[in-house]
Amino acid sequence: MCIADDMNPTHNSPTQAAIKTYQNFYQHWMQNAGLEMSDLPDAASKLQAVAQPLPLALTAYYHCAGTSPINTAYNELLLPGDLYVEQEHLIFMHENQGVVDWGMRLQDLAQDNPVVWQRNNDDGAWYAEDHHLSSFLMACWYWAELGEDKAEDFFKLG
Repeated sequence: MCIADDMNPTHNSPTQAAIKTYQNFYQHWMQNAGLEMSDLPDAASKLQAVAQPLPLALTAYYHCAGTSPINTAYNELLLPGDLYVEQEHLIFMHENQGVVDWGMRLQDLAQDNPVVWQRNNDDGAWYAEDHHLSSFLMACWYWAELGEDKAEDFFKLG
């Protein structure tokens, strides 16, 4: 069972939509690809700069699809124990050639579904993506699985 089945975020919130997306994703594509809750350490609490738990959208994704090979088929989604903090951002994904990393601002971690930020590793500058975390993860999955570069069209903030 996917943890998303038991989550009840605020009605009609972006997180509610994300949870529904995860439920559908899990049911159709990723059965038995999730991490058990007992296997999910409170990764954020292990990081000295982070005072709150991981956002609900990331925890739900790990539980629904955390062990799927799709998470490292192109870019690398870090496992919970491998998350780390740099420049006031919690890094959760590396681009396959090391050109960029993706993270969330530490100040946004209390949100269920924060906006994703991209760091250019050449100059260290951070840029907000046009995605909340849940949509970003689904767009990454869609792109890696289907090889379509139009995934962004389906998951833009709106």
